[in-house]
Amino acid sequence: MGPDQTLSEELDTVQHRWEQMTAVPESPRTLMSVIEYSLGTQRKAEVYVNRFLKYLLDPEEPHGMDSDLLRTFLNGLPAECGFQEDTYDLSDIVVDEQARVTQEEEDGTVVSSGIVDLLIEVPNEWFLMVELKFGAEDTQTQFYYRDVTHLGGDPQETYESGAYYVYLRPRDRPTANEPEFSNWTWEELCRDVLNPFILDNGSRLSQRTVAQLHEFTDDIANITGMTEHQENEREKIALFLDHYDAISDVTDTFDEAWDRFTGEWGARLGNALAEDGHGSVPNHDDEQVTRFILTRTGGDAEPWNFRSNSSDWGMIFKDGWWRHLDDLGGTIQSRPDDRNDVRIGFHHRLGRNRDLAIGERTLKVYFRNMGANDQRFIDTFSRTFDANEPQIAEALPGRATITGNKKDKIVVPYDIDAEDRDFFTAYIDALETAYVDLIGDNNDLVTEIDSIFCESLEAEYDYSDN
Repeated sequence: MGPDQTLSEELDTVQHRWEQMTAVPESPRTLMSVIEYSLGTQRKAEVYVNRFLKYLLDPEEPHGMDSDLLRTFLNGLPAECGFQEDTYDLSDIVVDEQARVTQEEEDGTVVSSGIVDLLIEVPNEWFLMVELKFGAEDTQTQFYYRDVTHLGGDPQETYESGAYYVYLRPRDRPTANEPEFSNWTWEELCRDVLNPFILDNGSRLSQRTVAQLHEFTDDIANITGMTEHQENEREKIALFLDHYDAISDVTDTFDEAWDRFTGEWGARLGNALAEDGHGSVPNHDDEQVTRFILTRTGGDAEPWNFRSNSSDWGMIFKDGWWRHLDDLGGTIQSRPDDRNDVRIGFHHRLGRNRDLAIGERTLKVYFRNMGANDQRFIDTFSRTFDANEPQIAEALPGRATITGNKKDKIVVPYDIDAEDRDFFTAYIDALETAYVDLIGDNNDLVTEIDSIFCESLEAEYDYSDN
């Protein structure tokens, strides 16, 4: 029996044992439940969870995780949040709970103030506000987004890179009053962030920290009524450990192929489009950007760029959709050192939507008003886009959705047909279908977006291409 057969049989055993895990025994009571610290009063629950979550996320606290859990938390934020900051270096990060925010006039007079549950920030670069709820009604999110001018003592306008807002709530509770807050549930936080982090890192952390992480997720389950939905974690961990070599072998092989793919998809997409007669791929000296010259029927050659320098953001943008604010008449293909730029474009999320692509065989392609643009431009472009929604909707394929959000304006799903064929080839085929659908054979949509972009540039920066 060959090694491939042995691996296949071992994975069959894993599948069989996993399917047998249907009866979940009642879990022991958590410490918080025993002492009834928070279960009697929702406010006490919020204070407890807020302080504990701040402790676990703060790299300065002595839990021994440094910034690892914080990085996992930020990278696991809901897609609607649009978080796109670099999390590699978090040395300047500040994590604060019960942070004061204010609305102030130009002379410093405080008009009104509030307390945000969790504030994560890199001063002068970006911030993330998180409002935590269990049972109380939402009364603050509209104020946080629409009225706040200062975070602590810092003007909001000094945060040049991005502003992000998340409303964390039980799955059966109402969403945030302010639509610009991304809604996230405690169940999703535990399932997608905390539990995988414990599984991946538990063996290297101190026993006390691992116990605290387990205790925290159990307390959240008790507070929010998630207990009946929890997986039989101990049995699954045992299954993982019993078959660690087989699982690691297939996982590592795929992960290595995926990592290569994140840097290759642009070139592969350009070559696939060229082979199918949609245009050509000229020589280009930027390894991170593949140039593709789209050939439209009866039209001029149209340069497009496929930027594959990120493990997550796969950018597709036309020449002229990325400009430096000091030279709006020019076109650029990457962020300038001073980050003084404005851009729009299509994109697909390799890292954030990896599970969607692998598990559900679905590729999501977005059109985005980039979150790093200054807020005035974001608002103006979004408002102009919304005003032209009927024309945009007419140009879009039936599967597309106009979201109503300010940043990801359009989302379109495509099937990744990987049945009995190479997964990555199927991914490129889906991406090619999306490109032809939204760009190559859709001059009306591209022209409409061009017009909206130029109108927004003129409105905000007094610049016209004419």
